[in-house]
Amino acid sequence: MRTTTIETIPQHEVTVSTYRAADLGPVNIGEVTMTGELRLECDDIGTGFYVQLPVAGRFESRHRGVDMMVNPLSVALYRPGGGQFHARWGAGYRALCIRIEMTAIDAALARLLGDQMSGRVAFEPVMNTADGYGRSWAELLLSINRQLTAPGGLLAQPLVAAPLADSLVNGFLMAATNALAAPVAAARPAAVRAAVDVIESDPSAPLTLSTLAAHCGVGPRSLQKAFQQHLGMSPMEYVRDVRLRRAHEELRTADPFADSVAAVARRWGFTHLGRFAAAHEAKFGQKPLRTLRG
Repeated sequence: MRTTTIETIPQHEVTVSTYRAADLGPVNIGEVTMTGELRLECDDIGTGFYVQLPVAGRFESRHRGVDMMVNPLSVALYRPGGGQFHARWGAGYRALCIRIEMTAIDAALARLLGDQMSGRVAFEPVMNTADGYGRSWAELLLSINRQLTAPGGLLAQPLVAAPLADSLVNGFLMAATNALAAPVAAARPAAVRAAVDVIESDPSAPLTLSTLAAHCGVGPRSLQKAFQQHLGMSPMEYVRDVRLRRAHEELRTADPFADSVAAVARRWGFTHLGRFAAAHEAKFGQKPLRTLRG
């Protein structure tokens, strides 16, 4: 958790704002309060998707060639590579600021739609938060933000935080694009869906191909074939991928003075530190020690 005071002087007038932010895996949730008017122009919003969810007030924005008046019922969605960003916030404006890593978006789309389809998903510049998935996602964010401010809460535990982070990413995709409007489950056999649910709910459990197949009511060979056909990997490769993702998320939030890469790797079932480090770097583009040290 960090708090920053930002001061700018537009047109000889001092503007002060406060900003508090916390990471929940690949999702960064901040809360900003403007005590004066602020104008901002930048070439791009940086890496990752960015959303501001107003709690009080509204702000004017221009991004991807679209002019918007952002309010609690209709929020702007900023995506990396979208070009210049212009905005003006008024005094008294307060909002949640959400940034989601692009790697998490890509991984979720590939998992839900398949690698061939994930690159074709279009994101509209405006997200409806008045009702439907958008409203539900906004309410989930507000609830999680309240928990993030509570010291010693459940969100400090990776087994609680990681599934919530996945829910935020998946909920964002449901709210921000029509690609997932139809039930994703229909695209996969019931056995694959059931196995994925078991793995995602508790990836640290002692999972094997036989136990997964027994839980899904099919034979091991049938489950193996279904995973290869619909996900492009075996069930145990999927288990390893989820564990690697959860280990990465824990490294991002761990205290480098109180924890170690080896300890996090062991907690997620990686007993060979060298292979864990190589897999982590291949998937996330950096060595695990660098992730731990921020």
